[in-house]
Amino acid sequence: MKNIVKMLLFLIIVVAGSVWYLLWRKEGVLETKDNAALIDLGDKNRSLFIRAKVWGVAGNNVEIVLSKSNSKLTDKAEDYVFFTSEIFYKVGKDTVILYAPESSISEPDAKIQPVRVNNLKTADEIRDYKINYKKYGLERISVYR
Repeated sequence: MKNIVKMLLFLIIVVAGSVWYLLWRKEGVLETKDNAALIDLGDKNRSLFIRAKVWGVAGNNVEIVLSKSNSKLTDKAEDYVFFTSEIFYKVGKDTVILYAPESSISEPDAKIQPVRVNNLKTADEIRDYKINYKKYGLERISVYR
């Protein structure tokens, strides 16, 4: 008898959860939010694309991608991928310098030539760049706009 009561209680919880999910869920919860920028190097053939996105039910999946292509798909063999909520960058005459937490960087097999990545190694260094990036002449891209 106890097993039947437990089974019925379990089924009621599953049915109630399913009904709630189908009828009252928020549509935007699972939506991906993108933020993108074009890095112009003076030649259309050398432009770079940087996009930041956040997704997931709790919004806890973040990714910033620097790529030669404007594709929404990430190619880890050719794109720089940063698993962090923001990075900083500076566009020079012949280079793009990126500043990102060291533990968040996934560099491609085929490096993009005008790109140089500087690792931010400590929490103090990361905090300093968050506060003073404009003073250092940097731009910021974030998954949160």
